[in-house]
Amino acid sequence: MATLSAGAEFAGYRIEEVAGQGGMGVVYRATHLGLGRPVALKLILGDLADDVGFRERFRRESQIAASIDHPNVIPIYEAGEVDGTPFIAMRYVEGVDLGALIRREGALELQREYLGRAKAYLRESATPSLEAHRAVALWDEVLTTLEADPGR
Repeated sequence: MATLSAGAEFAGYRIEEVAGQGGMGVVYRATHLGLGRPVALKLILGDLADDVGFRERFRRESQIAASIDHPNVIPIYEAGEVDGTPFIAMRYVEGVDLGALIRREGALELQREYLGRAKAYLRESATPSLEAHRAVALWDEVLTTLEADPGR
């Protein structure tokens, strides 16, 4: 799939503009057609979109991310796949990305109190999801082992 132009529709969203681009794909500022709500719409493109294992991992990780309900974590609205293109829709947050901020401001000085709060937020919001992720990863290992050696 090629990059989408402003005005194009994808999975019930109208593309407004490219918000960012990286190694996995492209993120658009888009509008949910039914609700009129602005979203960040991330599309996985290229070889990764063709990789069945990556698409499955992306789906599982989207579900785990969507299960996190914390004021400091951007909520996931929807994840899916259209015509072989995996996507995820999440809250759109206005602003610049960290790379642009560092290029503009230079190295950022982090205060210990902020790092401590960030660690606490991560622990608080991610612990249930990490446990779920570990359980899924462990179960995947068990299945892989059983498939490799059915006599076990």
